[in-house]
Amino acid sequence: MLSSHAYLFLELAIIVYFIGFGWEYWRAARLRSRTTWIAVFALSCVWFVLDQVALHFGLWTFPDGGSLPVRIFALPIEEYILFFIHTLICLMLLKRYSRDDE
Repeated sequence: MLSSHAYLFLELAIIVYFIGFGWEYWRAARLRSRTTWIAVFALSCVWFVLDQVALHFGLWTFPDGGSLPVRIFALPIEEYILFFIHTLICLMLLKRYSRDDE
Protein backbone atom coordinates (compact mmCIF):
# COMPACT_ATOMS: atom_id res chain seq x y z
CA MET A 1 0.00 0.00 0.00
CA LEU A 2 1.34 3.41 -0.89
CA SER A 3 2.07 5.64 2.09
CA SER A 4 -0.24 8.30 0.67
CA HIS A 5 -3.13 5.83 0.79
CA ALA A 6 -2.46 4.52 4.32
CA TYR A 7 -3.96 7.56 6.00
CA LEU A 8 -7.09 7.36 3.89
CA PHE A 9 -7.35 3.64 4.65
CA LEU A 10 -7.27 4.43 8.37
CA GLU A 11 -10.15 6.87 7.98
CA LEU A 12 -12.15 4.34 5.99
CA ALA A 13 -11.55 1.75 8.73
CA ILE A 14 -12.86 4.19 11.35
CA ILE A 15 -16.00 4.86 9.29
CA VAL A 16 -16.60 1.11 8.87
CA TYR A 17 -16.15 0.63 12.61
CA PHE A 18 -18.56 3.50 13.31
CA ILE A 19 -21.25 2.04 11.08
CA GLY A 20 -20.63 -1.63 11.84
CA PHE A 21 -20.05 -1.73 15.59
CA GLY A 22 -21.50 1.38 17.10
CA TRP A 23 -24.62 2.09 15.14
CA GLU A 24 -26.85 -0.40 16.93
CA TYR A 25 -26.13 1.23 20.29
CA TRP A 26 -26.67 4.79 19.14
CA ARG A 27 -30.15 6.22 18.86
CA ALA A 28 -30.68 8.18 15.66
CA ALA A 29 -32.46 10.94 17.60
CA ARG A 30 -29.38 11.42 19.79
CA LEU A 31 -27.14 11.51 16.73
CA ARG A 32 -29.27 14.26 15.25
CA SER A 33 -29.36 16.26 18.47
CA ARG A 34 -27.88 19.72 18.54
CA THR A 35 -25.99 18.99 21.76
CA THR A 36 -24.13 16.08 20.19
CA TRP A 37 -23.01 18.09 17.18
CA ILE A 38 -21.94 21.07 19.29
CA ALA A 39 -19.85 18.75 21.48
CA VAL A 40 -18.29 17.02 18.46
CA PHE A 41 -17.49 20.33 16.78
CA ALA A 42 -16.06 21.91 19.95
CA LEU A 43 -13.86 18.92 20.82
CA SER A 44 -12.68 18.64 17.22
CA CYS A 45 -11.67 22.30 17.25
CA VAL A 46 -9.49 21.66 20.29
CA TRP A 47 -7.60 18.97 18.35
CA PHE A 48 -7.32 21.23 15.28
CA VAL A 49 -5.75 23.97 17.38
CA LEU A 50 -3.36 21.55 19.09
CA ASP A 51 -2.30 20.22 15.71
CA GLN A 52 -1.65 23.75 14.46
CA VAL A 53 0.46 24.54 17.54
CA ALA A 54 2.47 21.33 17.11
CA LEU A 55 3.10 22.13 13.45
CA HIS A 56 4.08 25.70 14.27
CA PHE A 57 6.66 24.60 16.85
CA GLY A 58 7.95 21.84 14.59
CA LEU A 59 6.95 18.98 16.88
CA TRP A 60 5.80 17.07 13.81
CA THR A 61 5.18 17.52 10.13
CA PHE A 62 3.18 15.87 7.41
CA PRO A 63 5.29 14.38 4.63
CA ASP A 64 4.62 15.76 1.16
CA GLY A 65 3.71 12.39 -0.35
CA GLY A 66 2.00 11.02 2.76
CA SER A 67 -1.28 12.88 2.51
CA LEU A 68 -3.57 14.55 0.05
CA PRO A 69 -2.32 17.86 -1.35
CA VAL A 70 -5.46 19.70 -0.18
CA ARG A 71 -4.55 21.61 2.98
CA ILE A 72 -6.42 24.04 5.19
CA PHE A 73 -4.24 26.08 7.57
CA ALA A 74 -1.29 23.74 6.89
CA LEU A 75 -3.25 20.60 7.89
CA PRO A 76 -4.23 17.99 5.31
CA ILE A 77 -7.98 17.74 4.75
CA GLU A 78 -8.03 14.16 5.98
CA GLU A 79 -6.71 15.32 9.36
CA TYR A 80 -9.88 17.37 9.88
CA ILE A 81 -12.07 14.46 8.81
CA LEU A 82 -10.21 12.05 11.08
CA PHE A 83 -10.54 14.28 14.16
CA PHE A 84 -14.22 14.87 13.53
CA ILE A 85 -15.01 11.16 13.07
CA HIS A 86 -12.76 10.17 15.99
CA THR A 87 -14.56 12.58 18.32
CA LEU A 88 -17.96 11.32 17.23
CA ILE A 89 -16.94 7.70 17.81
CA CYS A 90 -15.51 8.51 21.25
CA LEU A 91 -18.78 10.15 22.29
CA MET A 92 -20.69 7.18 20.96
CA LEU A 93 -18.52 4.70 22.86
CA LEU A 94 -18.75 6.73 26.06
CA LYS A 95 -22.51 6.55 25.86
CA ARG A 96 -22.43 2.85 25.02
CA TYR A 97 -20.26 1.87 27.97
CA SER A 98 -21.50 4.37 30.55
CA ARG A 99 -23.32 2.99 33.56
CA ASP A 100 -26.24 5.36 33.04
CA ASP A 101 -28.95 3.45 31.15
CA GLU A 102 -31.25 6.15 29.80
